[in-house]
Amino acid sequence: MKIKLQTHKLKDVPDVLRRKAFGQLRTGRTAILKTRQAKTIMRYARMEAGCALALFARFTHFQISIRPRIRLIASVMLILMFSLFGAIRVADFVHAKEGAIKINGQPILLAQGASVPEIVAADIEAEVVSKKSPFDFVRPARGYISQGFVFYHRAIDITDDLGAPIRPLGSGKVEFTGYLADGHGNVVVVDHGDGLKSLYAHMSRINVGVGNEVTSDSTVGLVGLTGRTTGPHVHVEVSDNGISVDPAKLLPE
Repeated sequence: MKIKLQTHKLKDVPDVLRRKAFGQLRTGRTAILKTRQAKTIMRYARMEAGCALALFARFTHFQISIRPRIRLIASVMLILMFSLFGAIRVADFVHAKEGAIKINGQPILLAQGASVPEIVAADIEAEVVSKKSPFDFVRPARGYISQGFVFYHRAIDITDDLGAPIRPLGSGKVEFTGYLADGHGNVVVVDHGDGLKSLYAHMSRINVGVGNEVTSDSTVGLVGLTGRTTGPHVHVEVSDNGISVDPAKLLPE
C-alpha cells in the first residue's frame, strides 16, 4: 500500500499516516540494514584493507584451531597441492628431455619433430640339429610303481627285492654318491649332459664312484631300506636344468 503525502510539513500529517509511513521505511531498506550480517559487512567495509585481512586471518585461525577435522582436511589439501605441483614440474622436465633419454645407448623416446631412426633388417641364421636322447627307456628296477609323480612327491618309487640291482635310465657320468640325511638315504646322481640328471635313492649299497661313466646296463647300487622308507624300493628323480620331470615318461611301455 503506497501512501501519498498531501502536505510539505510532517507535523500536518495525521498520526496514523505518519506511523504507516515509518512502518514502510522500517520494513524496507532500513530493516535489512539493521540485521547482524548487514552490520558485520558494513563494519568490514568501513575498515581498512589491512585490518580486515588481519581480522579475517585471526578468525580463520581460531576456527581451524577448534575444529581438528578442518585442520586435517587443510593439511591434506596442502599436501595434494604440493604433490600435484611437483608432478607437473617433473612431467615438464621429462617432456623437455624426452629426446635425450636413452637405455644402453638407444633412445626410447623421441621428441616432437625428431626424425625416426632408420630400421635396418637383420638376417637371422639358425640351424636345427637333432640329438639322440641319453635315456634308453629301461627300468631301473624290476617291480611296479608303488608311488607316482605328484606335487608333493616329485619322483617315482619302483619296488623290487632287497638287494636287487639298480640300473640308471641312460648313459652318463656319476656326479654324486653318498648318504643324504633328508630321507633319501644312500644316493647316486648321474649327469646325462645338457642339464639332464637322474637320482636313485634308498640304496643298501653303492657300487660306483664320482666320475665313473655308466650305461643303462651298469649297476649303480642295490635296492635297500636306507633313509625314510616303508619297504624295499628305489626312489627315482629326473631333472631338466633344475626342473623336475616325471620319470615314468622315460620308462618302457
